[in-house]
Amino acid sequence: MKRILFAPLILLLTEISFAKEKLNYTVTSDSQIQNVKGSFEAIGNVVIKGINNNFEASSNKLSYDKEAKTLKLVGNVVVKNLESDEGLSIQESYGDELTIFTDTGLYEFKSKTSNRVKTKLKF
Repeated sequence: MKRILFAPLILLLTEISFAKEKLNYTVTSDSQIQNVKGSFEAIGNVVIKGINNNFEASSNKLSYDKEAKTLKLVGNVVVKNLESDEGLSIQESYGDELTIFTDTGLYEFKSKTSNRVKTKLKF
């Protein structure tokens, strides 16, 4: 008789609030770590959703660096409904690495491989 073992899948849910930046996100992932300096990291099946808006993203890894004021998503990044204060709106975008500068709301989207960043913009 064969035994089948089922390992429970644990999804961690965290709400991140950047007080000065007024950005609020809910992060769901396989694992999450926060250090005493206020930096945060989520690894595995990361899903991040905006609480105050329709922003949604997924990636392999998310890291928030409090000192650098950056929120970085790395690996298979998919972003929906990202808005800047300058009126630029990304409806949907794909790439390898997204950095959001939490103090300014600006962002940088990169592709490390031969893939290219693909974005649907709304003005």
